[in-house]
Amino acid sequence: MKNNYKKHLLSAAILAAVSSASIQVKAEAMTIDPSLKVTYKNYYFDDDHKSDSGYNLDEWVHGLVADFDSGYVNDMVGAVVTAGFVSPLSVKKGTENGKGIGITNTERGSDGKANGIAGFQQAYVKTRYTFDQVELKADIGVKNRSLEQYGDNGSRLLSSSTNGIDLAVNVAGLGLYATQIDGFSARNDSKFSSDLTNGTDKIDNVRIFGATYSVAGVGLTAETAASTDYLTKNFFKAGYTFDLDNSMAVAVDGRYGTAKENGKLYGNANYKSKYYNLNAKLNVGNVWVSAGYNRTSDGDYDNKLFKESHGAFNSSLSQWEGFMLEDETAYVVSAGYNFADQGMPGLDAKVWYAKGSSAKDLNDFSRKEYGSFISYAFDGQFKGLKVSWLYDNYRADGTPTGARGTTKPGTLYDEDTNRFYVTYDFTVF
Repeated sequence: MKNNYKKHLLSAAILAAVSSASIQVKAEAMTIDPSLKVTYKNYYFDDDHKSDSGYNLDEWVHGLVADFDSGYVNDMVGAVVTAGFVSPLSVKKGTENGKGIGITNTERGSDGKANGIAGFQQAYVKTRYTFDQVELKADIGVKNRSLEQYGDNGSRLLSSSTNGIDLAVNVAGLGLYATQIDGFSARNDSKFSSDLTNGTDKIDNVRIFGATYSVAGVGLTAETAASTDYLTKNFFKAGYTFDLDNSMAVAVDGRYGTAKENGKLYGNANYKSKYYNLNAKLNVGNVWVSAGYNRTSDGDYDNKLFKESHGAFNSSLSQWEGFMLEDETAYVVSAGYNFADQGMPGLDAKVWYAKGSSAKDLNDFSRKEYGSFISYAFDGQFKGLKVSWLYDNYRADGTPTGARGTTKPGTLYDEDTNRFYVTYDFTVF
């Protein structure tokens, strides 16, 4: 009932905001550029967990997502609404080879079967005002948020989202922003917004403040994030991009992040961690190659500002798992290619290899990962259709010792993953 009340209240606010803007400008020529896009999605997940623990996935689902954006009425106020549903086609339950079978795109019913879900993933009011070189923006409601240290997850058919407010000001190359989050909607249930928690107790909110600056190929970012009485995170990034010639460019960046307990809800008064990450990328025409290095110290890096989130580790070593155990040294190399020169601009391919070593209090620790992602976006009479395939081979092991006792980190397991995605976008207007 509480979620329905929030939903109706927010819908009324959206309608009132757009209507108010229309009334205010009725004596003027009203400008508006609304859009509505409907996307059909069909996903198949086949995850084979080869370790003694963990779970497998054998999940085939499909669904529809509708995205409505009013645009900005007279360049001032608007609304965005996203709604969708997921229906299982073939989702196994029970056990397979002695392991449980997970359900990740839909809800699990009391009988263990996958149930269809439906609901709103976004419903928010947006406003902006510009003068000279200054732009002011504000959003309020449920939306898919993406910040340096928090991001709503879009890896399932429906995306997770958060309830809150966003404020931003941009002046020339300088940007300042602030976000407060006080509710969360998971990617695999129908609830419009639920409480943030540490697993049991409620966390009042998450507050994030940041600044960006860019000039002449240089980009600087600083962000601080804190969840009430739980965790504080800080992030800094400096990057530089320069052209070698018309078809060749190099981008380099360095990142530094910290995490520290922020009060009674965290459960470890001495917790802290930090990491630094160095990256370089070379673009030559339709080909790119990159390399990254990451070092974590003082503790395993906790990437979650509240337990229900899917975490954010802002590093090139955020791969299938985050390579972020205490004292872990890790690197990744990757490459990608667009086949435009072969007459197929819609075909993209990416491969990567990552390796981690030297984690603290883990005997015989090692982990490695290699994977690929291939996608093809059709054109012509099939424009809007896209097919993709993700493959990942992940291997990680180690025997806990010292301060870890007998507790093995949950990121140490072996798994082969194949995931297939088919989407079709249809623009209504």
